[in-house]
Amino acid sequence: MNRELPLTPQRVLFASSEIASLNGFSEQAEFITTLTSTLSAMEHDVRLIVPAYSWLLSQTDAVIQTSRIRLPGDNREARILQGQAGQSIPLYLVDIPGQFDRPDNRGPEDAIRFGLFSRIVSLMAINQAGINWQPDLLHCSGWQTALAIPLLGGAWSRPATIYSMHEAKHQYCHTEQINALSIPVELLKSGALEMQGRFSFEKGAILMADQLILPSPGYRQELLNDHTLHPLAPLLKKRTDRLTGIPSGIDYQRWSPTTDVHIEQHFDSSSFELKGLNRQRLQSELNLPLDEHDLLIGYLATGRDTSEPEQIASLLQTIAPDTPIHILAAAGENDPALQPLLDSAERFPQRLSVRHATDEARWHRILAGSDCLLMPARHYPSALQAQCALSYGTVPIAHASTSIREIVTDATPANLLHGSASGFLYYKTTPEQLADAISRASTFRAKPAIWWQKLALQGMAQSFHAAETTNRYLQCYQSAIDNPVATPAH
Repeated sequence: MNRELPLTPQRVLFASSEIASLNGFSEQAEFITTLTSTLSAMEHDVRLIVPAYSWLLSQTDAVIQTSRIRLPGDNREARILQGQAGQSIPLYLVDIPGQFDRPDNRGPEDAIRFGLFSRIVSLMAINQAGINWQPDLLHCSGWQTALAIPLLGGAWSRPATIYSMHEAKHQYCHTEQINALSIPVELLKSGALEMQGRFSFEKGAILMADQLILPSPGYRQELLNDHTLHPLAPLLKKRTDRLTGIPSGIDYQRWSPTTDVHIEQHFDSSSFELKGLNRQRLQSELNLPLDEHDLLIGYLATGRDTSEPEQIASLLQTIAPDTPIHILAAAGENDPALQPLLDSAERFPQRLSVRHATDEARWHRILAGSDCLLMPARHYPSALQAQCALSYGTVPIAHASTSIREIVTDATPANLLHGSASGFLYYKTTPEQLADAISRASTFRAKPAIWWQKLALQGMAQSFHAAETTNRYLQCYQSAIDNPVATPAH
């Protein structure tokens, strides 16, 4: 490996299954899109490789074919198409026949299609994909790209490798899926992918990446302290010297009430009263059964924690009938949370409305128009949703996981007095605790408007600019380049 590199890498290849799109809110997509655009603005040679979903092809202008690759162990050929992400980032789309006609990542064949995608990523990382370009560093984001890192383990010319985890859930695959990928025998014999009769791409990445990144220091602390939170937590603890927690940053051009192109009325801290016009637009657009005194609570389902719909159902049965609240839940068409939420809405139509998150604009309008954002998952790898909500003066109501407490300060009387409060937290994932947090928020909302405005403005005053955390990523990249893993850490 070339060690005579400048202090920061000049060529970085990002591999991801998602980028920010019209499909709604995804923390991984926001992370990858924001970080790549920030690094590109700093004049690094950043390139992005993603699957060629049919919807993405329809939205990407001036796509050209740059190469064709025969899939290992397969008679099919994959095409690599080139377009552009944002204003200046080369975007490579991997088109594998019949694999990426649907956008979601929850089908039984996902191990095969993303395993094939990872094989193409690994070839591109060592300049064997017909692109005539090789990165100094490969950053794989999420399990869908993880196999690329162990595939590169034996390549003498490989770049430095980074793996970042973004989900609390873990994806396994089975023997028949592994066989379909024609993975090298040496890698299979090493045991780097095997987990009690099943296989894990992510395990291989954790064992063999030069550096590992989690999306918040708090989530890093949780995984190291409690091995029951994730099947791979014990492996992470063995690699703490190469494990870093870096908080997410926000693209304030997209997630700010002063510049958001999707909302009805722009506003800032000096014109906070205009936020109410976004609530009115939201109520009219979605035909919400909303009283003017109701606390409007937005909930954005992302498939992160499938227990969240159960918690909302239990909440609706627990909270006092006279508490003036209404929950507006948004979920994608294929989100597993959708049907349980619809069932609850039938039972409590005055308390819960459910709408499809058909495009990104709706997620923005819900954030801008809601009084609060509900975040009831047991664990949050990233607090990005809370950060975005605070930007719009939308007060989080959240389970107090470590990553959330890094961003949100509970509205206790003492914190309100000292001007540090920014949300309503609860510490045990029970319906009673969640109902108590919502009741506190509702009671506080009923006080003179200036009280709520002050609480919201304290959140808006916080800064989560992506540029503020990018240097930490660059430091991690340089460490990966300077201190590569000598041999796979089996």
